Amino acid sequence: MKIYIAPLAGVTDYTFRGLLDEYKPDLMFTEMVSINALEMENEKTLNQILRIRDGEAVQIFGKDIDKMVHSAKYITEKLGVKHIDVNAGCPVNKIIRNGYGAALLEEPDHIKRILCEIRENIADDVDLSLKTRVGYKGLKQHKLVGKIAQESGCKHITIHGRTREQMYSGKADWELIKEVKESIDIEVIGNGDIFTAEDAYEKVKYSGVDGIMLARGICGNPWLVQQIREKFELGEVKTEVTSEDRLNMAIKHTLQAKLDNPNKVFLFELRKHLCWYLKGMRNGAALKSAINLIDSYDELVKLLERAKENL
Repeated sequence: MKIYIAPLAGVTDYTFRGLLDEYKPDLMFTEMVSINALEMENEKTLNQILRIRDGEAVQIFGKDIDKMVHSAKYITEKLGVKHIDVNAGCPVNKIIRNGYGAALLEEPDHIKRILCEIRENIADDVDLSLKTRVGYKGLKQHKLVGKIAQESGCKHITIHGRTREQMYSGKADWELIKEVKESIDIEVIGNGDIFTAEDAYEKVKYSGVDGIMLARGICGNPWLVQQIREKFELGEVKTEVTSEDRLNMAIKHTLQAKLDNPNKVFLFELRKHLCWYLKGMRNGAALKSAINLIDSYDELVKLLERAKENL
């Protein structure tokens, strides 16, 4: 049973992926990459988002077939990436308005053309996959899109069990994910509402999927990868996460962000990670408020160390 880390914009950055790597997920994606930004040689895309470690995968989003192919070739040939994923599931308005992400579900044939063209133009030893949702504008074409992924040479398809209209509300429908698994032969990765090891275990046993993709569940909780492994391999979760563990991870994340970004005075995206680590902790709200006023790595470490002393 495979554990993949989703491409989360503004979350799965270089530093966080480095911390997650210690827990050995089977595959990790960078933040998703805009084919338009790559074409314009956007500095953040090239130097920050596409800062790659060996074995990491990249998800691209867009609609223009030539640009999708160009991006896939650049990422695989220039950067040595061995896995390209096509996004046909992002529900965010600014993505949908341009016809990208989940909006591609209105044109399944276009998804097939994108996948076939990419598969034909990248090396045989590079894997291709598709990430999608179960529906868009009332149409639930999850099984059709699954077959398209298989026919186009994808290694796997990741299905988020919500429609685009649900965004991240309501419950993910793992019955529909199960239907995709039962209708195709390539690997199916399930995604949606996995926040605990028990969530993962129940959903995998129910649907029969080949693996899961973690998204919001790993925000502030890199231990989840290890806990899921324990549940499947040992039958129970052995790793208990204490408030001290959370503060130690917050300190570690802060120090690593400083090391990873020597050319930046401060990485403001760090703050949200630190606040996620503190979720549910006693006096956490006051600590979060203080964190959001600090723009110094050293001051953050001092604050977190004091919080440890006051546990």
